[in-house]
Amino acid sequence: MNPLKTFFYSLKKSLFEPKYYKDVAEANFWFSFKYLWFLLFIFTLIKMFTFVGLYLKSRPKIQPEVNKIMIYAQNFYPKELKLEIKNGQLSTNVKEPYIFDLEKKADQKHFLIIDTKGSIENYPSYNSYILATKNAVVYPSESKNNKIGETSVFYFREVKQNFTLDKKAYDNLLNIVRPYAPRVSMLVDWIMLSLLPLFLVFGSLFWTFGVILGLLFLTFFVWIVNLIFKKGYSYGSLFKMGMHAVTWSILIDELFHYMKTPLPNYYSWIFIGWMLIVLFSKKDTVTVVSK
Repeated sequence: MNPLKTFFYSLKKSLFEPKYYKDVAEANFWFSFKYLWFLLFIFTLIKMFTFVGLYLKSRPKIQPEVNKIMIYAQNFYPKELKLEIKNGQLSTNVKEPYIFDLEKKADQKHFLIIDTKGSIENYPSYNSYILATKNAVVYPSESKNNKIGETSVFYFREVKQNFTLDKKAYDNLLNIVRPYAPRVSMLVDWIMLSLLPLFLVFGSLFWTFGVILGLLFLTFFVWIVNLIFKKGYSYGSLFKMGMHAVTWSILIDELFHYMKTPLPNYYSWIFIGWMLIVLFSKKDTVTVVSK
């Protein structure tokens, strides 16, 4: 029997035949591992195709959005503003405090205020997200609902070389990026094609190890029941059986995921419930000694 037929045979038996698990208990560990990995490989493949479908649907919007960003970036930097950092201190050529906003809206915090005569200790009184003073710039490190929680400070003395930024220098930087803007869609396509195979392989492997980690704990509870009712299985045998029994949990969990309906805590209960059915199936139990 080829590997694909073996998998689907095992899938059918794992879902509908509790007595099949006696054979699983006696099988090699890697048989169950490969079964679980390939099951999750299939689901990862489905997720990948779903993601590709969403990407292809949104792809026509990428280039127009990039074009809008480039137009916005072209007019972003103020023509009159010149910033200079020399010997760890900031200076400007404009009247201060200088207010710079991304959008002009009433009753809204300013984006940036430059006041080289100000102090970072007075940051809250400026009603601005970013405050640049002569020696430092203070900005929010945490912000929720337009309310600033924590702030961070960067001191200009950390800039080891003198630095000047004006409209001409800004445009020169923008001209370096501009030739690549029309190729963004192709670049994203290339990144997608490069990363999808890695996502398929490593995504399914990480998922497999995640499930196995959870089974280490879930199998413990089944093992306790096994001891109480003297079913005669070792922990290792129950663990191998669990790599098949978790099929129901994965299938139902993924079904509810695609229906966008949360399934809290049922994953574990479905697994334990099916394992109990397997344990108390009518077929004679066996004692399997793990190596």
